[in-house]
Amino acid sequence: MLLDYLILSWHSIRNRSLRSWLTILGVVIGVTAIVTLISIGQGIQNSILNEFEKVGYNTVTVLPGNFDTQRGGFGNASTDRSSYLERGIIEEVDGVKVSAAIRSENLQVISEGLEGQAFLRVSGMSPEVLSDFDDYFEGFPVAEGERFSFESEENKVVLGSDVAEDLGVSAGGKLIIEGEEFTVSGILGLDEENGSSGQFNFYGDLDNGLFLPLSSLEALYGNKGKASLVLAEVYEDVDVAEVADKIEKAYSRVNTASTTITTEEISNRVNSALGTIQIALAGIAAISLLVGGIGVMNTMYTAVLERTREIGVMKAVGAKNGQILGLFLTESGLLGLVGGAIGMLVGVGLSLLASRFISQALSAPFTPSFGPWLLIGAIAFSFVLGSISGVLPARQASKLQPVEALRYE
Repeated sequence: MLLDYLILSWHSIRNRSLRSWLTILGVVIGVTAIVTLISIGQGIQNSILNEFEKVGYNTVTVLPGNFDTQRGGFGNASTDRSSYLERGIIEEVDGVKVSAAIRSENLQVISEGLEGQAFLRVSGMSPEVLSDFDDYFEGFPVAEGERFSFESEENKVVLGSDVAEDLGVSAGGKLIIEGEEFTVSGILGLDEENGSSGQFNFYGDLDNGLFLPLSSLEALYGNKGKASLVLAEVYEDVDVAEVADKIEKAYSRVNTASTTITTEEISNRVNSALGTIQIALAGIAAISLLVGGIGVMNTMYTAVLERTREIGVMKAVGAKNGQILGLFLTESGLLGLVGGAIGMLVGVGLSLLASRFISQALSAPFTPSFGPWLLIGAIAFSFVLGSISGVLPARQASKLQPVEALRYE
């Protein structure tokens, strides 16, 4: 019986090919929008969550000052971001496996390729930053030259590609920072091994960074043992949130305001925000699919009017109301199914095409996510939507009286 329904429905669709394909096109557009937006959104979400996994969910970031993490800004208690943290405090907290310090200052920089002088943000790193928290900086990819050595007594600095271009220097070149001469050890750039340039790193845009050993920065600026940011890795069998609370209490005991942010906390908030965006995008795309469903309903109402005499003949030779209902429901469902299948394929193609542009914009590899639930769900939903859209027209067809249908012209 089902095969007979499918054959008769496909025959009807082919006889009204132009109208049928225009109706299918409405479904195609809706399904394409849903598949494209959701796959790209899920791909972006997966890429960002992968970065959190690289850094590790047992990582705690400590910032100076009171920071309202719920509002995303600094509270009234302490708004001075230039304040420092004592690095030694965190080393005494139970549960901390290893810690690292980063300190940033605005320093005077002079180079032969730069007219005049510039005040740039210079970041000093403790050795543990690159030995234990390398993924915090996406591997600190050096495209030209090499990383600086913390054991070397020479003044070495690593530049981001944009800063190096602005200063007119390359690996092996010289810079004057606060009156001291530094050798450019390396230039950051694309990591050929994993295709990453640090675009997703937690520090920020590495292309505009200027990095040197923390000991060198302390020699220039003084205040030894101070940090603008402290990273802590917690033992795996220890509660990260509990250790973060201990860190804040440890700093408060020395009258230093601090704020701890765990990687898990950031991940949950980003995941929640991206999930909300995905739902909003899916809702917008669903509107176009709903319009396609209305088009299916309109087409089926027209088909019922055009085939009134045909329905009368079928009823006259013994067709029951349920059989007429099933025939028109199959036809409307088939319109939705064909539109869903084509829309799914077009959506996959557009997502893969868009991923190339997204990868170029992010300077990082990006892959849209096509879960089975998305592909199968898109086709199944379009079939169900088509069937539901055909319920009222099919019901109208099944209720026609044979005598009245045969008289219809």
